[in-house]
Amino acid sequence: MNHGRNGGNRTNATGGMLGHSNAKGVFLARVLRNEPICRDHWQFVLALERFPPAMPGQFLQILCADPAAQQGTGGAFLRRPFSIGGLRRRGGGAEIVILHRAIGRGTQWLSHRAPGDAVSILGPLGQPFRILDDCPAALLVGGGIGLPPLIWLAESLRAAGKKTIAFCGARTADLMPLTRSGDVTVSGGESAFAFREFADVGVPVVAATDDGSLGAAGTIAEVFARYLIHQPETACSAAVYTCGPEPMIRAVARRCERDGIPCQVCLERMMACGMGTCQSCVVRVRDDQADDGWRYRLCCTDGPVFDSQTVIWDE
Repeated sequence: MNHGRNGGNRTNATGGMLGHSNAKGVFLARVLRNEPICRDHWQFVLALERFPPAMPGQFLQILCADPAAQQGTGGAFLRRPFSIGGLRRRGGGAEIVILHRAIGRGTQWLSHRAPGDAVSILGPLGQPFRILDDCPAALLVGGGIGLPPLIWLAESLRAAGKKTIAFCGARTADLMPLTRSGDVTVSGGESAFAFREFADVGVPVVAATDDGSLGAAGTIAEVFARYLIHQPETACSAAVYTCGPEPMIRAVARRCERDGIPCQVCLERMMACGMGTCQSCVVRVRDDQADDGWRYRLCCTDGPVFDSQTVIWDE
């Protein structure tokens, strides 16, 4: 199935970057809520007196240590990158939603923050997703901790009038970082669920788990590929947005390239600074002007969102 569409040439001069700016800064936030959402994942809501304009796909660097203690260490603690999972303007201030998995020293520290605790954040950073004016439908494909930017993106897509479906995967049901809120329906031959994070903006979710304990058994990339086969009309009119484990992203991107579907990928790399200074988060991309046909770009400043056709995937 090839619809003859070149995702690399499809850009949006208005909607995609609307509200995006290069403004960023260091801000002291206060914890509003910090609640477990599944076995390992926590939803972290921060309140700020002010925050620059931001768009889905951008991220923060969070200091996973007491800001007051950091001042006496000469800056010994590195910040850690977290995708923005939602942004609400409240009067002159803002509320930011972060979803994180408590697996290391820094995220364990975050999981123990209580309402009122202070947290230092740097942001917003990186390049956001682009909403394509000539694609009336959107398919979001995410796995595990890659879901937060897609949750926020779903809200923006629905506000832009796009017919949107989310495909969400996890290893097991108790690692799906979403809140079940409704009955199962059928969408394109697959079971669709209502999860509060997407249902609040009218987006159904097709779920998959590796062990079959929730939704289809198998990877979400496999389920997504089956959907494209069963729903060619939607595939013809859709843009795809994906974030999660890189093997999943790679499988989704290759399927989209095969079928001529424009696809944007939100990548994850180890980022020490988040602003291009340390040069630690390189991504290989195609460049016809380079001697070898490729060059390195930085995930933190050139991404984390890239057009899938520009990325050279490591096997």
